[in-house]
Amino acid sequence: MEKKVTAIVPIYNVEKYLERCVDSILLQTYKNIEIILVNDGSTDNSLQYCNKYKNQDNRVIIIDKQNGGLSDARNAGLKQATGDYVCFIDSDDFILPTMIEKMVKQMIEDQADICVCDMEYLYDNGTKTFASGGSIEKTSIKEMPSLIRINNSACNKLFKTEMFNDVKFPVGKFYEDLATIPILIYKAKCVTKVHEPFYVYFQRSGSIAHTASKKIFEIYEAIHDCIRYVENHGNEKVIIEELYHLYILHGLDLTTLRIKDFDDKSIVPEYLIENMENLKKYYPNYQHDSAIRDYPWKKKLIFKLLEYKKVKLVMKIYER
Repeated sequence: MEKKVTAIVPIYNVEKYLERCVDSILLQTYKNIEIILVNDGSTDNSLQYCNKYKNQDNRVIIIDKQNGGLSDARNAGLKQATGDYVCFIDSDDFILPTMIEKMVKQMIEDQADICVCDMEYLYDNGTKTFASGGSIEKTSIKEMPSLIRINNSACNKLFKTEMFNDVKFPVGKFYEDLATIPILIYKAKCVTKVHEPFYVYFQRSGSIAHTASKKIFEIYEAIHDCIRYVENHGNEKVIIEELYHLYILHGLDLTTLRIKDFDDKSIVPEYLIENMENLKKYYPNYQHDSAIRDYPWKKKLIFKLLEYKKVKLVMKIYER
């Protein structure tokens, strides 16, 4: 019997992009799909668009709920999912026509729990960039412990639905993917890959990425939750060590870069200092992490200056 796929689409005030997204799912070459549109308290015409699709195609299911955020919407979709496999598609993004067909085929061929594909970033000026989903073939964390640090997007992956039996997206938190995907990778007996950019991630201008928020520091809690899960379900030291690298890659490096790009430069020093305080709290021995050795000398200098709160010097280096 042909495997059934559930596509979950969280929706919040995206009437401008919703048709492109849902059409890309309906037009998949793989037809045994249920499409769960989760209207997360939209105040625009998104719900009307959802109802239009439900009337046009009996594969469409609507969940209309109060606003609870992305994680809450995904979790609501998971509760109603009846597919053997599940994927998540953000409502301003879209997928290419053969994505589900080829990923299901790869899942079955490799008897995999998760299949990954590459992505394409589409900017609203029309430019595109390739984003790798990871340089892997059929593997697992037992064969490749660093797999747990693979691109943590939920959207470029197809999962066995049963993988979510004891895993949910954290409600009300930033970095919901980082708090969830490493755990699913850890659980998977086999992860496989299709080397094609099937998922198109739309980058809108006016993004909140450059806006200051203390929720940016929830990245440390997300990583900590993954470490705690592994400690409680096997406690493999080599996997935990790989997860500690995320404090360097995501906390020290990427969060520093995000902070230095804040629109309000007057608060950058405060945030840089607080970021380092969080890093030291969650990872006191971060200076000895082997991941730091792989950075170029300029980055290492920035990290050392941040350690001693020399944030003005850091900003001067970034300006060069």
